[in-house]
Amino acid sequence: MNDSINPRTERPQELQESSKRKKKIYFSKRQKALFYLLYLSIFGFSYYLYREYQDLRKNFLTPAHYIPTRIYSDVTLITRSIPRKKIMSRLQSLGYIDRKGRALTEDGSILSQKVQESLNQFLESQTEKNQFRFRLHRIHYPKELIPEEHPTLSLEGKDITLVFDGHGEDALLVSMYSENREIEEIYLEPEIVATLSGDQTEIREVVPFAQIPAHVWQAIISVEDQHYLDHKGFDPRGIIRALWVNIKTLSLSQGGSTLTQQLVKNLTARKGKNIPKKIAEFFLAILLEFEFEKEAILERYLNEIYLGQIGNYEVHGVSEGAKYYFSKNLSELNLAETAILAGLIRGPWYYNPYRHRDRAIERQQWVLKKMVETGQIAQEQAEIAKTTEIEFTPPPTSTNKAPYFNDYVKAKLIDKMKDRFSEQELGQAGLQVYTTLDIEMNEAAQNAVFKGINKLEKRLESATIRLEGALASIDHKNGYLKALVGGKSYQESTFNRILNSKRQVGSTFKPIVYAAFLETEIDQNGVPIGPGYPVIDEPVTISYDENRQQWSPDNYEKTFKGKITLREALAHSVNTVAAKIGQRAGIDRIIELAHMLGIHSELPAVPSLALGVAELSPIELLQVYATIANQGFTRPPIAIRAITQSSGELIEKYASFPKPALDSAIAALLKDLLTTVVESGTARSASLLGFNRPAAGKTGTTSQHRDAWFAGLTPQLTTVVWVGFDEGVSKKLKLTGGGSALPIWVDYMNETLEGIPPEPFEINEDLITVPISKKSGRLIDSSCNSELIIMEKYIKTYIHGMEPLSCDAEEYQ
Repeated sequence: MNDSINPRTERPQELQESSKRKKKIYFSKRQKALFYLLYLSIFGFSYYLYREYQDLRKNFLTPAHYIPTRIYSDVTLITRSIPRKKIMSRLQSLGYIDRKGRALTEDGSILSQKVQESLNQFLESQTEKNQFRFRLHRIHYPKELIPEEHPTLSLEGKDITLVFDGHGEDALLVSMYSENREIEEIYLEPEIVATLSGDQTEIREVVPFAQIPAHVWQAIISVEDQHYLDHKGFDPRGIIRALWVNIKTLSLSQGGSTLTQQLVKNLTARKGKNIPKKIAEFFLAILLEFEFEKEAILERYLNEIYLGQIGNYEVHGVSEGAKYYFSKNLSELNLAETAILAGLIRGPWYYNPYRHRDRAIERQQWVLKKMVETGQIAQEQAEIAKTTEIEFTPPPTSTNKAPYFNDYVKAKLIDKMKDRFSEQELGQAGLQVYTTLDIEMNEAAQNAVFKGINKLEKRLESATIRLEGALASIDHKNGYLKALVGGKSYQESTFNRILNSKRQVGSTFKPIVYAAFLETEIDQNGVPIGPGYPVIDEPVTISYDENRQQWSPDNYEKTFKGKITLREALAHSVNTVAAKIGQRAGIDRIIELAHMLGIHSELPAVPSLALGVAELSPIELLQVYATIANQGFTRPPIAIRAITQSSGELIEKYASFPKPALDSAIAALLKDLLTTVVESGTARSASLLGFNRPAAGKTGTTSQHRDAWFAGLTPQLTTVVWVGFDEGVSKKLKLTGGGSALPIWVDYMNETLEGIPPEPFEINEDLITVPISKKSGRLIDSSCNSELIIMEKYIKTYIHGMEPLSCDAEEYQ
């Protein structure tokens, strides 16, 4: 038998050895691949961290101020005779009561049920006595907005009791008192009406660490990262605690993040909770701690944390948080308020004291407890803070409550601040702009324009023709613009006709012509110029431009009245008379006087100027009538009273100073003439519309009925209304001052003057009432036939030394 190898038995062994060798080689390659992959992963992750850290470092080193410029209303004067509903509306807007009329704590939160029940019992007893009590908020606005030594200055934080003459909402305020001392009047604080922030959606003020009180950062690290001063970016104890909680709850509810990791997340816009993001935050936090000191990281964190929301704007940083919730600078916060802020970081919405006061207070108590446990404060300090009364600012808003007015303010602000800020920078300049706006008056103005235009539009034959309106109202005694409405609806059209539009003013220009003519004193025949001066309403042709052109004005009614007085001519807006006296006064003098009265636009030196062919803005016309109302003294209209830094430091305050523009006697006489327009002239429908108080004014209608005006004044306010078409005209709707603009004026004035007792216009001692001959306009003996006499007001000096006509004089007959 041959001693040979059997291939069948040997080959499996070879194959087995070969297989072993191949398997050994295979595992070696895989290990190399895994090692190579690990190497690439580490390299890639390191490069990723490097890039991420460079972005983080850049953001860390360039903290940005995003403090918006805020616009505020004026202070509100509360005095006798104001209806309860108006006062309660103001108190609700400012956070003193809720929408159901329940009294609120100073923080703007509804009282607890037990306290509310007690208060309701008190209010029921007070209601029987027609009383209401509230606590005046702290003064956080420039004190220059209220008169020096005013009672309001000593009443902040004190209870005010209001006493009304009845139970209903129309009951009038009859008295006020505080601490058993009667008060004549008080001012309520301004209300924020708009926020300018450019294209930013964040609000943040960067404050150096040295300016941040120690108890602020101590409170925050006590609850957010109590080992912050000891670790190097991560806290093993915190991680273990978070893992244990997450295992028990089967969630990622606890992150174990250090303060540094929170900052990394905020600066790198990391949202959500997952393991890869947490790993990245872990390493980035370590790198950040390796390069920067603890104090620098803490400073950046305190200026970055998110603390709340104002509309679309996010509130970041402890400085803005202090202003947002307490209207205080950071240095003014007490321990109780600081604990509230620190408690908000974990959940600004969940712990929002305006929505969830109980949660916020519970969280505050926990913060104080942790501060004691970590040795930041003593137990006694915590107990005092727990019982400290907290006064929250009424919840701020980003809502634009007076858009047309705010557009006007912004334009003025750009002009006033042009040497400091560009228009783009202005929105983030952190200014606080205190205006002359009366919110309720502006709301009444917008409602009046909206309703008035809607009513007129119903008469239009086509919806394609757009009808618009505008209203401007001023306190002529101080030059404060109280309401500005530049269109029917800001939602429908943001074009501001107060700010950006000039239109022909028609007959509302005529009082300037009459004022220039009244300066004449006497005519060439010795007849004194005054309301009883006789003029002829008849066809007239006026040559001008060195007789190269002619102009023949016509009356609105296409008829002529013959001999009439100046008073009748102005009351019925007779065009031929205005044209005649305009020529006698001189177009150059009319233009000069118009500019003195407040018109800045260029005026055409043509005879038709007397009928109002000039194109003016509503503000220019408003200033003319305000000057007439203000005894001939012009005051430039102002919309801004004061501008401060966000810290409250006053930058500038503004006032409107009077300047003589028209002789006071002529102004008084002109005002008296304009009362006839309302009583029996082209605006006589005012009484039928429900307006029953002393007023003076003038209607205006332009050619083709495209523009309609009414400019009117009372002892309290001067208001101008325009109604017209932006483009084209309507064949169906003929706009007139009396039929289109006057109803809006009446609606607005009735609403805004409600509760203010009617009062007569002031008496000017330079005027005297004398008997005048209807025929000649001369002074006449008062004993003559009364049918041939009119009693009229004249300027004393115009008739001084004149001998009255006898009853048988030819001029009298």
